[in-house]
Amino acid sequence: MSRPRAAKEELAVEAATEVFSRYGYARTTMGDIAAQAGISRPALYLLFPDKDAVFAAAIRRMDEQKHREIQAAVARLDGLHAKLLHACKSWGSHGFDLIEAHPDSADLFDLRFPAVRKVYDNFQAVVADLIREQVRSASITDEPEVLARCLVFGMRGLRETARNGKDMRRLIAVQVTMLIRSIGGHT
Repeated sequence: MSRPRAAKEELAVEAATEVFSRYGYARTTMGDIAAQAGISRPALYLLFPDKDAVFAAAIRRMDEQKHREIQAAVARLDGLHAKLLHACKSWGSHGFDLIEAHPDSADLFDLRFPAVRKVYDNFQAVVADLIREQVRSASITDEPEVLARCLVFGMRGLRETARNGKDMRRLIAVQVTMLIRSIGGHT
């Protein structure tokens, strides 16, 4: 009996996530993904029309998984600083660590891809939700979404200057502390 289409798609996306994480978008072929999934290239093309579509699905999968992890951890933490620090270190360090281990995976963070831009938008929403109440109570004139955007893209810039994963996490901590202090929160 054959697997339902949804199960085949999930298998292909799981395989694609692994291959893209190792080799990035540019070096990955549909044949690589099919081989990792244990299916033929024609079978993969029945599930996804092209590499862009399977790449977008893999990015969405990675994003959803990371958001579930962050939300679960943040729910157990007390205080804005602890929550924001965990969310930012988890999200920002993950990409840095992946690129450090597999340099070709850098294009998983390339903003030319709509799916990658959506990942950044999603994390900005998480940060904005975390800081919204503090921003409101401090009567800050900037919207939480603007402050979140500054933090998220500031972390992207930190990746260019961080020497290693430990340095990246330290730089993220400094940036989070600066934001918390600027909105009148406690660190």
